[in-house]
Amino acid sequence: RFTTVRHAMSHGREAALVAVLAVVTTVALTYPLAFQLGSGGRVDAEDGLFSIWNIAWVARTVVADPTELWHANIFYPHRNALAFSEANLVAGLLAVPPYWLTRNPYTAHNTVVLLSFMLSVVGAYLLVRHLTGSRPAAAVSGVLFAFCPFVFARSAHIQLLMTAGLPFSMLAFHRFAHRPSAQRGGVLGLTLATTGLACGYYGLFAGLMVGVGIIFHAVTDRLWTKRTYWTGLAVAVVTGGIVTGVCFLPYLEVNETHGTFVRTLEDARMYSADWRAYLASPARVHRWLLDWIEVWDEVLFPGFLTLALAGVGLVAVTRG
Repeated sequence: RFTTVRHAMSHGREAALVAVLAVVTTVALTYPLAFQLGSGGRVDAEDGLFSIWNIAWVARTVVADPTELWHANIFYPHRNALAFSEANLVAGLLAVPPYWLTRNPYTAHNTVVLLSFMLSVVGAYLLVRHLTGSRPAAAVSGVLFAFCPFVFARSAHIQLLMTAGLPFSMLAFHRFAHRPSAQRGGVLGLTLATTGLACGYYGLFAGLMVGVGIIFHAVTDRLWTKRTYWTGLAVAVVTGGIVTGVCFLPYLEVNETHGTFVRTLEDARMYSADWRAYLASPARVHRWLLDWIEVWDEVLFPGFLTLALAGVGLVAVTRG
């Protein structure tokens, strides 16, 4: 009993330290946003204004009039107008408390922005801690993942700030692969669904990563012979499919009504990244890179510290 209590206290201290790390780094690296919750924001960009409206609409309507949630107060008289773009349901739900406490759209939106960074720190920390057992490595990984240049380049897009779903999805999968069960499969399905509802792009990325992980562990750990493995995965698919399917119905209705919500391969090429994107960054210390590459369409530079630590990790593994 003494050992159990000691372990619980140790986990409690670790959780507190991780929470402090997430809060302090978020407040410091997004300064002065935490001190301008009710007035700050990306009002210089149309996407930023849309995000503020979107989060406030969901936070208000999901409580005051949930049956009208998808019928947003834009593009009258069209119905299901919220499905004309990313619905941001997860971000909107996170904004419910600050919105109803203040009735201020800026406060609702900015609180979610801060929470998105904090949750990313926590998610990456927990994933790396689970995989390596190292607290220092987990702490460094949490900060580097949450505050990478790509995220800061997307500060006007609330859905692209919701990166926490990626590490949480992989954590749910690794826990499931370690001990397959229907319950853990259900958790995996819900986590993937939440990631997809927070950001459609990240939902696809997480699904692909988990798909590769399913094949990898099935082969390397011989899980393909375990019934609980496939049963748990079936539960994950059904659970995630039901949750996302219900929320996808308005999009199907919009597509049937208007028939114009498509993106061609040419559109994909126009928005795709090239080698210059991996050298582009919004950080001032990286500005000399922009002068060197001259033209870029995306921002995907991971940062010099991340690259250096990745190199150290590769050397350590090869010397293993």
